[in-house]
Amino acid sequence: MGLSRFLLSLSLSRKQLQIWLRQLEQPFPSKKVKGAIKAAVVQMDYIPVSGIGGFVTLINHFLVKMRDFSPQIIVFPHLMDTIFYRTFPIFLFSRGKRYARMLKECSVTTSRTCEKVMAEISKVWHCSVIFGTTQGLFVYNEGVRQESIFEVQDYKVAVLPKRLLTNSWKLKQLVDDSVRIVSAPGFGLSDYREWDDRFHMWAHSQMIGFYGLWSAMSGKFLGRDLKARASVTAPIPITNSLDGYIVKNNSLNGDTVLLAELDMFKLESFIQARNVPVTYNFKGH
Repeated sequence: MGLSRFLLSLSLSRKQLQIWLRQLEQPFPSKKVKGAIKAAVVQMDYIPVSGIGGFVTLINHFLVKMRDFSPQIIVFPHLMDTIFYRTFPIFLFSRGKRYARMLKECSVTTSRTCEKVMAEISKVWHCSVIFGTTQGLFVYNEGVRQESIFEVQDYKVAVLPKRLLTNSWKLKQLVDDSVRIVSAPGFGLSDYREWDDRFHMWAHSQMIGFYGLWSAMSGKFLGRDLKARASVTAPIPITNSLDGYIVKNNSLNGDTVLLAELDMFKLESFIQARNVPVTYNFKGH
C-alpha cells in the first residue's frame, strides 16, 4: 500500500501537473451565437494510462477533434480518474479485498488530479467542462467549480447522475424551473441493451422537453466488456431526422466526439407550444 501511494505522489505531483497542463490543446477563436449553445459530448474506450502526461495526451486526442468547433459545453464520461490506474504497476497483480481497498484509498488523489486538469481545460477553452470521477460528478466553468445547476449564456444546465434520468417528476420540476439542458456523464454496461438508452435520457427528453447530453465510457474495464452509445437528444419535432436525436454514436464502442449546436429558440418554442391550454366545448353537437 505504501509503495502505491509513493508512486502516486511522484507521478501525480504538483510539478508534473504544471508541466503537463501547458501541453493541453488550445481552441480556435470562435464567436458566440445568440440563441445557440455549442456542445461537445465524448465517448471513449477505457484505456488506463500512467501519470499526468499519459492522461493529458489521451485528453488531447479528443480536444483536437473539437477545437475548431469551440464548444461552450464539453461533457466527458463518468469515472474519468480511473484512467490513471496504470500509474501503479501493483494494480496489475493485486486482486480481491486488498485491490479494492487500494483503489479506494488512491481515488481521492486521482480524482483531485483529474479535477485540476478539467478545471484548466475549462479555463483555457473559456467553457464549461462536465465529467465524473470516483468521487462524484463535477462541473467547472472558466476554471471555477460550479453547482449541479449552472448557467451558460443565461440558459440553465443541470448535471445529473444516471439514476435520476428515470425520475419524471424531478426532471419536470427542473424544466419548470427553466432548466433547458440536462447532462449526465455516463459509463457503459456489460449487459447493454438498446432500450437502456431510450428509457433514460431519450424518453424524458421527448416527454418533458429538454436537450440531453449523454457521454459514455466503453471498452474493456477490469475484465468487463462495456458497451454504450453517447448521444445528444431533443424533442422529436425539433430534430432534423425526427427521431429524437441531434446526433448519436453509431457504434457501441470506440472513441467519438459528438458536436451539436443547440437551437435554444427552437426548444423554447416547443415548450411554450405544449403549455398552451386546450378547451373543448361540445355544446350544440
